[in-house]
Amino acid sequence: MVQSIVLGLDGANWDLLSPWLDAGELPNIQSLRERGTAADLESCLPPVTCPNWRCYSTGKNPGKLGVYWWEKIDTENRTLSTPTSRSFKSANYWDYLASDGVSTGVFNLPMTYPPLPMEEGYLVAGGPGSEQEAYTDPLELEAELEDRGYRLHPDSPITSQSDTDVAADIVDLIDQRLTAFRSLLGERDVDVAHCTVFYINVLQHYFWRDEPTAEAWRVIDEHIGAIREEYPEATLYLMSDHGCAAIDTMFYANSWLEEEGFLETNTTGATSVLERFDINKQRISKLADRVGLREVVASLAPERIKQAVPEDDEGAKRDQKLDRIDWEHSRAVASGQGLIYVLDGKEETRDEIMDRLSSLRSDISGTPIARNVYRREEVYEGPYVSEAPTIVFDQTPGVHTSGAIGPNPVFEDVSHWSAENVRTGLFLADGPDVTGATGNRISITDVAPTILHEHGSAAPSDMDGEPLDLFEREPPGDRDREPIVPDFVDQRSGESVQNRLEDLGYLQ
Repeated sequence: MVQSIVLGLDGANWDLLSPWLDAGELPNIQSLRERGTAADLESCLPPVTCPNWRCYSTGKNPGKLGVYWWEKIDTENRTLSTPTSRSFKSANYWDYLASDGVSTGVFNLPMTYPPLPMEEGYLVAGGPGSEQEAYTDPLELEAELEDRGYRLHPDSPITSQSDTDVAADIVDLIDQRLTAFRSLLGERDVDVAHCTVFYINVLQHYFWRDEPTAEAWRVIDEHIGAIREEYPEATLYLMSDHGCAAIDTMFYANSWLEEEGFLETNTTGATSVLERFDINKQRISKLADRVGLREVVASLAPERIKQAVPEDDEGAKRDQKLDRIDWEHSRAVASGQGLIYVLDGKEETRDEIMDRLSSLRSDISGTPIARNVYRREEVYEGPYVSEAPTIVFDQTPGVHTSGAIGPNPVFEDVSHWSAENVRTGLFLADGPDVTGATGNRISITDVAPTILHEHGSAAPSDMDGEPLDLFEREPPGDRDREPIVPDFVDQRSGESVQNRLEDLGYLQ
């Protein structure tokens, strides 16, 4: 019988849920909050699905994982890659549980594709970066899920706030996902089970608190109530990888770097011409979806044409972005959501950008773009800090930062997204063995050692987090357990995975 159930609610925070909780629309979450112990959860910077779900599963900050965002720019070799499950250079908490004979079922956790091997239990890789094939360990579990019509992703990508049909499909997908998870809980006996509801945050990005998002949360609340009733003796954790807040400003970081003289770009070539005529992959993809020819268009279009077409209205992303940089005359380039790479390696360049960014205010709202601006060494610690973006800034709530290169202003009213990630998420623990409190705020890296603590497993010496004081027993060991070193090989994701991330607006 399962002893611990972790429900990962992507992009959830108490502020987001408060109107629905106050109105009695989420009675099961409200009941858990009143009965259990709840806190705000602080994610690692930047507050994004990748890498934060793996910060949760490893108990480590990105400096010990080597992954910082959906893309990684190698400034020396002038290449860009997107991470897979094997890019995170660390074992996960379930590896330590398995060594102690404790089994774990992991369901739909982002950044676990290709599926990680499970010694004790099972794993179903999660979106958005997973393919609808070879996504489980053991492999035969995939056939069981396929027989039930299990889908990893919506049938069509959501691209704007007018896509209400797609939003309804996502609500159905969330319902199906939680139903499948509950079925596995009853059919495959594990000690610890985890399920992430990823696509709820996609709805929040596009609809914020509008009805599609509210309906999805009502569905989630019903499943939470059923799980609590079906497994009354289990410890039930609710947690998120970050929070979400409404936005009023689009900040095009590379337009700002170019305006400030830190970045120079090439404006010739096919990509620029297509931009001027508002031709991009997102529009072509949407049209192809409507006429049922998306796969045909993708297979027949010559590769050189596909590479030249801009991703969306914001312009060049991914490898296109690298082609647009005048590397010989540029000193910095930005990724999305608060990351800047200094190209010339000079501290004075870094400090100058940080000083200007610290005083930069939105032309739309008048608020600062960044709450704090950091050197990478100030927010990360570990053997891979040298691979991190040089500058990390914590976006002020209300700001969404794009790393696209194109004919964009520095500031713009919000367009396709209504809400953006913020660093404050949520945490809740409820169950007969939960006797302690967490305090007002915890770190996302604290959850893994807490689960280990609950099951009598010692945390390894390289975990950053500390076990929360939820249980009466003392944590096992003195943090002297030798870390498990997985034999991972770094891999670049396939083009279809990268395209899906772009469809969602994540590779910007």
